[in-house]
Amino acid sequence: MQSKRKIVVLTSLVALLSLASALLLALAPPPLVAEGYNSLSASDHGPFLDEIFKTAVAAKPEQWKFIYLHQSATTSGNASTLARPESGVCDHFIIGNGNGCQDGELEVSPRWNNQQAAAAPLGVDHIEPSCISVCIVGDFDHSMPTPVQLRRLTELVSTLQTQFRIGADKVILLSDTASPSSVGRYFPITAFRDQILP
Repeated sequence: MQSKRKIVVLTSLVALLSLASALLLALAPPPLVAEGYNSLSASDHGPFLDEIFKTAVAAKPEQWKFIYLHQSATTSGNASTLARPESGVCDHFIIGNGNGCQDGELEVSPRWNNQQAAAAPLGVDHIEPSCISVCIVGDFDHSMPTPVQLRRLTELVSTLQTQFRIGADKVILLSDTASPSSVGRYFPITAFRDQILP
């Protein structure tokens, strides 16, 4: 009798686990596709930025000559919320501030994955097709970026500079206007420039 009970309990357990596995598989989100957003966590360290070069279309070093940085001019956001209905995300990279996505989270847009030119952000008529565009989430006319955002931005810009041989003079930060096309009044431009490659 004890042996039959063990078999019934074991069979029930196996059936329950199989059912739970089938349910988890059915409820799992679909894998990312080329049109989706990839995200690198703010806690990633080391050579994690090598992942940004694993794109659907191979990056051509001669294609990218500038790095353009600007604020979102919003207190929160992520790649999905900052996307425009007609053109999607304007930028290649978005760096979160902890309100809408993790503080320092790096989102990689389909434009970068497909090696397409950035679209001009609000307040800009045209953006050079050879510009890598980075949006830092925040309204830096009223507050500063978080330390984690600045660290992630420095890592990203230095990695892009190294990969594409872009000098600091080709890293563009506009500070003269209160618009999303600038980095904002409180962005620490001098301290940031001291941290990136010459």
